[in-house]
Amino acid sequence: MKKIVVMLALAGISQFSLSAVELKLGHFASDGHPCDIAAKQFKANVEKRTHGEVKISLYGNNALGNPPEVLEQVMLGAVDMSLSGQDQIAKHLPFYDVISTPFAFKDYATADKIIDGDFKKWADPELAKKNLVHLSDWEWGFRQLTNSKRPVITPADMKGLKIRTPPAFAYQAFVEAAGGNAQTIAFSELVMAMKQGVVDGQENPIGTIYNLKLYENQKYMSILNYTYSSMVHLVNKKSWDKLNPSQQAILTEESASAAKLARKLLRDDEAKQLKEMEAKGLVVARPDLAPWKAAMGPAWEKVKARVGADNFKRFMDMVEKAQ
Repeated sequence: MKKIVVMLALAGISQFSLSAVELKLGHFASDGHPCDIAAKQFKANVEKRTHGEVKISLYGNNALGNPPEVLEQVMLGAVDMSLSGQDQIAKHLPFYDVISTPFAFKDYATADKIIDGDFKKWADPELAKKNLVHLSDWEWGFRQLTNSKRPVITPADMKGLKIRTPPAFAYQAFVEAAGGNAQTIAFSELVMAMKQGVVDGQENPIGTIYNLKLYENQKYMSILNYTYSSMVHLVNKKSWDKLNPSQQAILTEESASAAKLARKLLRDDEAKQLKEMEAKGLVVARPDLAPWKAAMGPAWEKVKARVGADNFKRFMDMVEKAQ
């Protein structure tokens, strides 16, 4: 009798294992970053709420390759899910570059309102044309400038500085409009590039600068909040269709919950991280932003030319509405 019970139990486990859906999630957040923590919450809650019928396998810290490559793998179906930067999506949907228009967002509240509201309504059907399901936007943050040469208070101080950017159109447009020399370096090579002095500086959110310890090689930081960037939670459509409606609802809910957690952690940590980096020798400046905004005319024109005048106006109308 015991043998029969054991055999039935094993058969049940085997059947359960066969029916489970495994979804691979690739992202570029480093260990301990708010998005890494949020991804682990997403995994735990999805697996718990689906009773193990959906298994999430996490591949963080560029484990599956550079961010643009991971997004392409999701579009092709080789990877099921990604947390992809807006700039990476813009390579396939150019209108996405409007979100990175320099100084479009005045604060986090404005960014949340636009990205979770009118922009998501705009983006979702366009992403669907690329076989992508858009669940939610997690946090990467407002981007700041660091360099190893000198304090940067006005755009004039940028002259001659080589600044690393990702292969992102709008970020490069910002650096060039401010008078700097934009240098494209992959995210996975960023830390080494800073250590070796390949470039003079870079731009990233406070949390990224802290988690990657870029302050060890960068002496000066300028708090500019020049653009906001998020990690967009995307799912390959065929992978999504493997799930039943109940499971899809759980993933949607847990993605939104993880996005909320990532935002809270990142924003709560910023002041503490700045204080700690200053204690380690980082010189932090908080410049008057008026001269920077005044210098952005060429950057805005470049964004407008890339995305189209109608798309640019549509986005700026969203910004005005959200203010």
